[in-house]
Amino acid sequence: MDENWEVNSMMEFDHHQNIARAAFGDMLYDSDRNQLYYKALKKEISRLHKANKKVNVLDIGTGTGLLAMMAAKCGADSVYACEEFEDSYKCAKEIIKSNYLEHKIVLIHKSSQKLKVGVDLPHRMNLLVTEVFDTELIGEGAISVFNHAHQELLTDDCIVIPSEAIVYAQVIESKYIRNFNRVNDVYHNKKLLIKIPENIKNCQGIESVFDLQLGELPTDSFKTLIPAQIMFRFNWNDKNGVITDRKNAIRCKSKENGIAHAVFVWWDLAMDTDGDIMLSCAPKWHLQRHNVPWRDHWIQGVYYFANEVNLKINEEVSVIGYHDELSFWFDTNKSSSYLDVPFPYCECDFHRVISRTLIGQMNDRYLTNNYLTALKKYIQPNSVCLFVGNLSFMGLAAPLFGASKVYYYDVSGPQGFGKVIQSYIRSNELEDKVILLKTYKEVLEIISKQKENEEDICTAFMELSKWILPEWIDIVKYSLQVNPKTNIFPKEVTVKLQAVEFEDLWKIRAPLTEVEGFEIVPFNEIVQESIKISDGLLEEKPLWEYPSKSLSNAYDLFTLNFENIANESSLILKNLLTVKIKNKGICHGLVCWVDWCLDTDVCISFGASNRNIYNSDWYPYARQRIYFLNKYRNVSPGDVINCDAILCKNGNLLVSFCNTYDH
Repeated sequence: MDENWEVNSMMEFDHHQNIARAAFGDMLYDSDRNQLYYKALKKEISRLHKANKKVNVLDIGTGTGLLAMMAAKCGADSVYACEEFEDSYKCAKEIIKSNYLEHKIVLIHKSSQKLKVGVDLPHRMNLLVTEVFDTELIGEGAISVFNHAHQELLTDDCIVIPSEAIVYAQVIESKYIRNFNRVNDVYHNKKLLIKIPENIKNCQGIESVFDLQLGELPTDSFKTLIPAQIMFRFNWNDKNGVITDRKNAIRCKSKENGIAHAVFVWWDLAMDTDGDIMLSCAPKWHLQRHNVPWRDHWIQGVYYFANEVNLKINEEVSVIGYHDELSFWFDTNKSSSYLDVPFPYCECDFHRVISRTLIGQMNDRYLTNNYLTALKKYIQPNSVCLFVGNLSFMGLAAPLFGASKVYYYDVSGPQGFGKVIQSYIRSNELEDKVILLKTYKEVLEIISKQKENEEDICTAFMELSKWILPEWIDIVKYSLQVNPKTNIFPKEVTVKLQAVEFEDLWKIRAPLTEVEGFEIVPFNEIVQESIKISDGLLEEKPLWEYPSKSLSNAYDLFTLNFENIANESSLILKNLLTVKIKNKGICHGLVCWVDWCLDTDVCISFGASNRNIYNSDWYPYARQRIYFLNKYRNVSPGDVINCDAILCKNGNLLVSFCNTYDH
């Protein structure tokens, strides 16, 4: 096969995957956002016309062309819209044409920072409308976009929509939220088993924001120490621009006793110059109302403190916020005089290679205790073991339980995690008992040379992961062929499946043909085609953040008994499953996850959890897989959905839906 063809195909796949997962559908489904932009445009265009001024609009990053079309419909005298990305530019061109507005809107295929007055624009514009914000507000370069526009493209008396952004920070104590950032020592039967290296324990974590649907976070999972404070205001209307690097310190009194672990951060937009039209991204428990618009493109963020501070009620503390051109970071300090905290940076590598969801899983004491209790039964004095994991240090439990040697293979490879696991080995004084294997080939060589080395691998085991590692299946099969007496741990894994109705998550994949009276069929066609090419209808999400309703029982789709796979001629499993609907609703898709059987009476679920962690029906320290239906449909008890599923050797699960029909 031609190498260039492979590279180009991969680039094309990535290209379509980026389009499929860009969440533009979610943004366009955000009717609150759309209507507030429309309302602000009507108000400000009318204001300029009443002042006997012509309205010349510049739309930066037009995307689908929606804001430019709104401006044209509101009576702007001229509308210029720029779009840097070719697919979006082509899409906007088609949409503007299909709405018969091509004679009113000039579309420019350029970044706004490459526009020039007299070349691309006939003169400076006096109304700017744009949406260049992300969860962190400024992470997409909003500051430089606005500053450049004021300097090069806009009149001194221009109006900007939105006019201002207000950033809020709320100081909280939450062991639950902390568990996603700082990893804890591992205890078993109330005794310290695995020590966390000091450099990892003391590291402040990765610098990027931890974005969450905080509105779904149960209020009993955190304690508010300092209520939401206005940390920053960004005046997008200021012709002098926004300062790139700023600090703000607010002196506050703690409302509760507690440890300041982190801040919850969100932002609001004042859409008009009067500040009457407001768009809020606050969590619903802060707004204390239920009709809060759902957004997945703009959600709230968590920022962790480098140093956690113990606070007493009514004790004074400084809440300090910083930002540069693209990022925020925060600090707390009891002293009124303090040294500035630099931009946080992970120096231990752990937080760079381990996701926050996986850190949370590592801190799940229930999972860890059950895993270790079951594993200990298989470890004998002087055992020789093989551990296969994926960014896991749980294999270190074997030598601490008495194994004389552990061959340790991490499928993520030696880069990054190799340095981390070495620090764990040193901290637990296991240099003479743990041998790191760098390649899959080395694993097979160790297994095949057992007899030559006069040592049998008596236990092959892996950590519990959110999905099935394909390497694990092959290694187990080969181990049992070489030594049929090898103990395999865990014993069994089951892929589960359940039909669900989502409250809002369905919007990220739902087709859209019209927004605020504008036809956007070309956009829908592009996205739906990219979905088909890139990843079908699969999505991975932490479902505790996305309210849903079960429509069926949980079904066993596939079960792999690892002790029996040595005799399997093929590891490709197929199943045609009939899912019976139990509850009335709209079926948006089916959720898949894995349950691990550790022992005859101990199972760990990574999906629909009966543990009810903070009132969540879904296990919070894993992302579940969602297979969306091509067409959503109303279902009633007795209806069925036929699923044709294949579990491939590489661990991929392919699910297609046969004709759904009434019972």
